Amino acid sequence: MPRQHHLFDRLAAAKVNIKAPNLVALAEDDTLSVETLHDICYDRKHGTIAFRAAWVLEYIATYHPKRFMPVLDTFMSRLPEQQNHSCQRHFTKIVMHITHPNAPTLYQEARSTINGERLVETAFGWLIDPRTPVAVQVNCMDILFNMRNEFEWIADELVQQTTFLMKDGSAAIQSRGKKILATLRRPSKF
Repeated sequence: MPRQHHLFDRLAAAKVNIKAPNLVALAEDDTLSVETLHDICYDRKHGTIAFRAAWVLEYIATYHPKRFMPVLDTFMSRLPEQQNHSCQRHFTKIVMHITHPNAPTLYQEARSTINGERLVETAFGWLIDPRTPVAVQVNCMDILFNMRNEFEWIADELVQQTTFLMKDGSAAIQSRGKKILATLRRPSKF
């Protein structure tokens, strides 16, 4: 517990600006417990600190996949529990990175161990929830797009949901939606 309090205190002391050098330095600290950092992302009493922890976790997942790997299974299994919208934004960016066709080899190899159905269910749930922030919704579009070949029904459902969201959607929904729809509607090269 003292280690978690130490990390919590370091996150609490960080500047509000998420691009602050001290958050990057924290992410670059090899002694940092990624498991503890992940746990802090679920702290409901301290949303701002959870957000900072999620930012650092995203940085580690993006730039140091090897350091993220020990928490990958827990991250994926707990993903549906994340209710902090600010943390969801960073978590969906992590999942976008993991599901991307050009993801680091470690992530590509780990994909077979991920419960794809649960991940798709979570992504669609967040996508269609009207309370979900736009940034999370567009990230969910990308996640589902990345997973469209794993479950053949995803493409059709993604077209329907994206078209629906674009009717009254923000500029970000419009932009990402057009890109995804154009790609999904393109004739297959095979």
